[in-house]
Amino acid sequence: MIVKQNSEQGYKRILLVIVYGFCFLSGGTIRIVSYNILNFPEAMGMQRLDHLRAVVEYVQPDVLIVQEMQSQGGVNLFLDSIMNYQEDIYDAGTFHDGPGTDNAIFYIPDKVEVLYDQYLSTTNRDIAQYRLRSSESQQECCLFSLHFKASQGSANEAIRFEEAKVLREYLSQFAQGSYFLVLGDFNIYYSRESAYQHLVGDFSNNNGRLFDPLNASGYWHDNADFASIHTQSTRYEQLEDGGAAGGLDDRFDMVMCSQSFLDSAGLFISNHSYTIVGNDGNHFDISINQGYNSVVPANIADALYFASDHLPVFVDINDGDFHTTPEKIVKIWPNPMQNQAHIEFPRVDDFEKATLTLTNILGQRVYEDMTYNPDGFLLRRGLLPVGIYFVYVVVETRFNSYRYKSKMAIVQ
Repeated sequence: MIVKQNSEQGYKRILLVIVYGFCFLSGGTIRIVSYNILNFPEAMGMQRLDHLRAVVEYVQPDVLIVQEMQSQGGVNLFLDSIMNYQEDIYDAGTFHDGPGTDNAIFYIPDKVEVLYDQYLSTTNRDIAQYRLRSSESQQECCLFSLHFKASQGSANEAIRFEEAKVLREYLSQFAQGSYFLVLGDFNIYYSRESAYQHLVGDFSNNNGRLFDPLNASGYWHDNADFASIHTQSTRYEQLEDGGAAGGLDDRFDMVMCSQSFLDSAGLFISNHSYTIVGNDGNHFDISINQGYNSVVPANIADALYFASDHLPVFVDINDGDFHTTPEKIVKIWPNPMQNQAHIEFPRVDDFEKATLTLTNILGQRVYEDMTYNPDGFLLRRGLLPVGIYFVYVVVETRFNSYRYKSKMAIVQ
């Protein structure tokens, strides 16, 4: 394995519930998006600019990682004509020209700082690593963007397995408790495939073990039971840009994470934020814009259809900075509780939803819930043991997010 590294000097201008629409994010939340943009710009990239721009403007990424970028000229075109078309707020990383098509990163420097990038050589394409620091909390994490070998068959599965081994070996060198996300086009057809099993396997060294935030194991390919998590293809028909046809029937694009993103109250992903943009679960084996799409407007469904043969996938990362809001604003009664408690948060205009997270004194997430009821949550104890818990509430409105923290006790 060869690791190639660029310094931060290269970063000069040259982040399953599927929701209808997205809120503007608060300062402590980073939206990280992965998007295979279909051989850009050679595959009719100029003709797809308007569609890609509509998708990006709708999703509102803080960090956008793309696969199938072809050149530095493509990075410049994408930055100028899509990311900064309305306002000059994004920067881009310098293009790395590896075997085949490559990865690229676009980000808002007011939200994150890219400390460095480096690349893992495999028998196929390079895997990109980007180390990010939150501008608000100064917490750091690593993003890995990959594009594994495509197509079915034992020979292609063997190549994907070799790529997965390179990644897992590298991740195993991270310290326990590290934060990293692996995202991109995995081209894996089912969870029992050797590449996937190697990434999620329980080994003697689990520092580099990956987890699926959706925990959606199974045979994904052409299986209607997994229609809600398919990401390719957005088109049933064959278009002139050469993208795949056949409709939505594969879960190629994923976001996977280290254990720390699931357990910690520092940086964490809420399961409720994992979003496959445009997939309403009702477009199995058909085009994303055929008929009514219940999770995106019709113009966005059309844009997704023409922009690429893949759907973008995103997660929202919360950096755990809850300290600007007084704890007393969240009301919990009774507290301590025995069997159940009511958790009430402040009323806000244009309320959309609220999420509740409980962590124990070790910082491990032990409970999550979401409500569309502005009156708050009814927390039932269930299997939660006696102890002290930290309570995190995120209230989302049409235009903002409000974060609150409190604590409670469970007694016998």
